[in-house]
Amino acid sequence: MPCHLLLIEDDHIASYVTQKVLKQCGFAGPIDVVQDGQEALEYLACEGRYAKRATGNPSLIVLDLKLPNTDGFEVLKHIRSTPMLVEIPVFILSASRSQEDVYRSNLLGISKYLVKPLSVSEFSPEVIKIMAGSKDDASLAR
Repeated sequence: MPCHLLLIEDDHIASYVTQKVLKQCGFAGPIDVVQDGQEALEYLACEGRYAKRATGNPSLIVLDLKLPNTDGFEVLKHIRSTPMLVEIPVFILSASRSQEDVYRSNLLGISKYLVKPLSVSEFSPEVIKIMAGSKDDASLAR
């Protein structure tokens, strides 16, 4: 299965901007977007409205912390405690600059903590590293 990314973001404008930056970074694979933590958990477990989605884990998860229903920390805990998901790199993309949020995210095993607004120069090297390490980097246009 080609590289794909899961974006967990409830703000439509932030989601649009993030997707645009990803494309500017050279990411050409599919980007699945979910808008709250509970929806993210269903997506990752292939349950509920995602029961019929193509299986296969994303190559990268970009996760906002402040989400409705189930917050980003709970989603991250689930990812890091599920054997099938634990190896997926998770980038936090948050408006929060709080040292507590950064510290807590690091304790839970994130790959990178990025603060909104996202810039291509900050994000591009990180996306390229992750995608280059994935099994199928043919979907990363360079």
